[in-house]
Amino acid sequence: MRSVLFVLLAVVAGAAAVLSFDALRGLAIDSGFSPALGWLLPVVVDAGAAAGTLAWIKREAAGRAQAFGRVLALVLYTLSVGGNAVSHGLSAYGLRPPWWLVVVVSGVAPAVLGAVVHLAVLVGQAGVSGRVSEVSAPSGEVAASARTRAIEAAEKHRTEHGELPSIRALMPLADVGKGTAADALSTLRNGVSDDLSEDVRA
Repeated sequence: MRSVLFVLLAVVAGAAAVLSFDALRGLAIDSGFSPALGWLLPVVVDAGAAAGTLAWIKREAAGRAQAFGRVLALVLYTLSVGGNAVSHGLSAYGLRPPWWLVVVVSGVAPAVLGAVVHLAVLVGQAGVSGRVSEVSAPSGEVAASARTRAIEAAEKHRTEHGELPSIRALMPLADVGKGTAADALSTLRNGVSDDLSEDVRA
């Protein structure tokens, strides 16, 4: 069942990619790009969306980088869907794109470039910050700090949602690894988190 699902997913993804590529390429050409360069518009949009998605789902890019990656990915996915719809609408009715649409399409590439560069800087800063923290603090203190952070994040989630998060959900919330998240949740389920949290804070 799972293998069949993956095959169907690959088929749908491949077909959607080809159709979207053709539509965005056509929109670029209609907006004044030469046919030789029109294919670069869908590449910019899809590559930017992929970069944002990667930063969104990777734990190494927690914090501002992860949040910015999520926004970038969602904006570019929306732009891709909108671009496909506009391209087919113009083609179906034989219309020329209005001047403002030409301006918007022309600004996509530099805007995405700036956003991806900013994302790369945020990811780099997150990596440097994490390494500095690990070097400056003894390993025991780092582990204790991460465990406390995980417990506090899980308690906050329980207060807001009425239940503890899963291990996978807690990892990005507290910026901790799988083992630390599992240990924190186990502590909370055993009912000793409140005393532990107070001791660590003290």
